[in-house]
Amino acid sequence: MLVARSNKKLSGPFTCILFITVMLSARAGQLNIQFENDGIFASDGNYTNGFSLAWESKPELIQQQKQHDNLTNMPKFSQLQYLVRLPLTQTQNAWGLKISQRMWTPNNITIIMLQSDDRPYAGLFEIESHTADYGPKFAQKNWLALGITGVKSKAEYVQTKVHDLVGSIPPLGWQYQIEEEITLQLAYEVDALVFRSKQYRSKYLDNNQWEVSSYSHLSLGNFNTEASLGLLFRWGVGLHNTFGRLSSHFGHTGNTTQVGSSNNFSIYSRLQFGYRFNDLTIEGDLPYESNLDIQHNQAKAVLGMQWTIDNYAITWSLNSYTRAYSQDNKSWHSYGSLTLSCAI
Repeated sequence: MLVARSNKKLSGPFTCILFITVMLSARAGQLNIQFENDGIFASDGNYTNGFSLAWESKPELIQQQKQHDNLTNMPKFSQLQYLVRLPLTQTQNAWGLKISQRMWTPNNITIIMLQSDDRPYAGLFEIESHTADYGPKFAQKNWLALGITGVKSKAEYVQTKVHDLVGSIPPLGWQYQIEEEITLQLAYEVDALVFRSKQYRSKYLDNNQWEVSSYSHLSLGNFNTEASLGLLFRWGVGLHNTFGRLSSHFGHTGNTTQVGSSNNFSIYSRLQFGYRFNDLTIEGDLPYESNLDIQHNQAKAVLGMQWTIDNYAITWSLNSYTRAYSQDNKSWHSYGSLTLSCAI
């Protein structure tokens, strides 16, 4: 019994160590650690916390005649995944891996009884791979993720321990969480430049410029299926070197420390609208009967900053999104996001 308990406690750190070992054995790249939480807005409910540990390879210029050589630098599963893309040339290709955990809770976590009229407790643990093409005016990315919900996602364990550590209100209803289910997700995103200004000199920043780009994101799977369109505004320096590195996909931060110029800065704002067909955190199996109906129409607004200096980068943003289910009495929810990156 003691051995079994020890193995459970060690499973999380072992997964992280194995993940890092695989990344380091592959080749140079960028390591990203991302934290998302709604505590910055003095709330604790709906999408309440997210964590991801990700790695993306150093981008390499790909020519049509050398495309096969570039693929041999990827693992076999990434080579197959890379083929699900538009056949572009004169772009920088990259691939990466990610492990992540996200959790959702009712708006009131102090209630020990089930809440059939509020969002249920839900956790998701995922392992994901991605491939990407980055160009100065066009970018595309795809993701393939395998995950699990329920007790094995360890969301209850993490939230309980964190709240105990910081002295916050303990969550009391995780016994009513979404039940265990294996999830499989495939997502694809395209970024296209609409307009980029010429570089100019301001009082505080040389060679700065601004740009507007559009993007479309499609997610398919039993966890959620959603299609969305959006506009992204950026102002700063080195925009052509970092185009497409930002994404509406959770946990994705493109490599900005190993591009043509590793010193870049941008302030950005993103607005997107979408339609959600299914959502396992709302419609998943529960040990009680839920009265919730999914809200299909979705919108999200983001204001953030990305700053890269040599081998280090920081990405920070404030994010607001519309209700996920029709019975929610709050029209909007918000959370903060922080990503710390370094070249390895």
